[in-house]
Amino acid sequence: MDKTFDDIKDMLKANYPLLYLATSEYGRALQKLRRIAYEMDYAFYSWDNVDGLQSHVKNQSNRLEKVEKHKAHQETKGYQELLEYIKRDSEGGSSKKEIYVVEDFHKYFKDDKVIVYLRKLTNILKSYDKHLVLMSPFLKLPDELEKYVTILNVPLPDRDDLKTRLATISGSENINPDLEKYLIDSALGMTDMEADLAFRLAKEKVGLNSKDASRIIANEKEQIIKKSGILDYYQVNEDLEKSVGGLNNLKTWLKQRSKAFERKAKNFGLKEPKGILLLGVPGCGKSLTAKCVATEWKQPLLRLDIGKVFQAEVGSSENNIRMAIATAEAVAPCVLWIDEIEKGLSVGGGEKDGGTNSRVFSTILTWMQEKTKPVFVVATANNISDLPPELLRKGRFDEIFFVDLPAKDERSNIFQIHLAKYGQQNITDYAALAETSKYFNGAEIEETVKEAMFLSYVEDPESTQISIRHLEKAIDQIVPLAQTMKKKIDGLREWASTRARPASSERNDEKLVLTETEKENQIVQTKREKEEDIF
Repeated sequence: MDKTFDDIKDMLKANYPLLYLATSEYGRALQKLRRIAYEMDYAFYSWDNVDGLQSHVKNQSNRLEKVEKHKAHQETKGYQELLEYIKRDSEGGSSKKEIYVVEDFHKYFKDDKVIVYLRKLTNILKSYDKHLVLMSPFLKLPDELEKYVTILNVPLPDRDDLKTRLATISGSENINPDLEKYLIDSALGMTDMEADLAFRLAKEKVGLNSKDASRIIANEKEQIIKKSGILDYYQVNEDLEKSVGGLNNLKTWLKQRSKAFERKAKNFGLKEPKGILLLGVPGCGKSLTAKCVATEWKQPLLRLDIGKVFQAEVGSSENNIRMAIATAEAVAPCVLWIDEIEKGLSVGGGEKDGGTNSRVFSTILTWMQEKTKPVFVVATANNISDLPPELLRKGRFDEIFFVDLPAKDERSNIFQIHLAKYGQQNITDYAALAETSKYFNGAEIEETVKEAMFLSYVEDPESTQISIRHLEKAIDQIVPLAQTMKKKIDGLREWASTRARPASSERNDEKLVLTETEKENQIVQTKREKEEDIF
């Protein structure tokens, strides 16, 4: 933010007559502009349609002493009266340097007379070292004024601003330096007022020296996400170790990269990780892992719904993806989850949609390559034939992990997780279950436990615990996806064996071999399945 206002200082010295500040933080921007005016010896005025024109009077220490209605012209509540007054005051030949800050003036651009007034004022103001600053929460400028106005975006509070705000709220309380960094990171993306309220809430609930304070502050960001309308905010409490079975290589990588957000890591020169692509067999925990990353790193989880991005109106889709990216960066550090990215970002020809899909995809690729904000992207994909080469190359993601069918020990671990999740404590022989459920993915193992519980309840409603017999019966009733989609999954595993890093430390060498009877009883493929199997 300091750079923006340093630029404003230079523009004032160069006699820029008309500036446009895009910001929703009127109070903070007004305070910064007033300080500049006092330092550079400008008379400072502000206008809104409630109080009209007001003078800001400074004392000897360059601090605000009082705000008073402009005595020289009381009737300035109307926007036309304001412009007439500024024009008349400037043409009067006054040598006094002046800055006028006007709030929400974009509402009056529909009046043609206003546009002409502003064009005339630009020629007058620059001759007398007077300046008009328009403030608006968003950029809305008529074509007639584009060549006359200088546009500046006022960024949200940076770490230094938030540190100052946190110090004000904490008072004499000493906060652990590492914890202070997490609190500030959690508040990044908030306005000054939002951060102030979030810090106060955390202090009231658990105290600012508590590890839970950062989670409370991060949860307040949900309000920002809800207003965007394109991103979904997920409240997750999934534990990486307790919820995800196997995938040891991926877990180790994520735990190591979490260190990059520590204060000492910044001093060492470590950069925050960009993201990972989880490629693999459906039902093997890719989406669950994305949710667990946010919990492991104590960061908010955002989900980009590609379906909400695309709209019929020309230009809306491209604008939506830019808004989604801006919102994610404002909330950073955060985890951005793009589920089944190959379905939302088709890279076929643009003859059907006018090239909209290609432009949206290009925007995402460029942002992933050039982004500087700590937005960690977790993209998942099932069908590699739909993934373009430019997405897979180094620089977009830190690593591409292949999530294979769980090996025997991993299946045992997954059974333990789901049996514990549903309160089943009688089962002890996990090795036998793992052997019987060969070729099952994680989702199918969970369904096995659910089916076994159903079978047990039908048999004896009074019993609350299932037996291994129920699980074995449930396993017999489930046909694994590895069998129904054998060609596709075999091709995926073959491709990933030399092109992606395995997510599991234990390599799964189990190959599904169909018997002659199973081949005869295979389901007739649909056109879509045949096309996928061609790959």
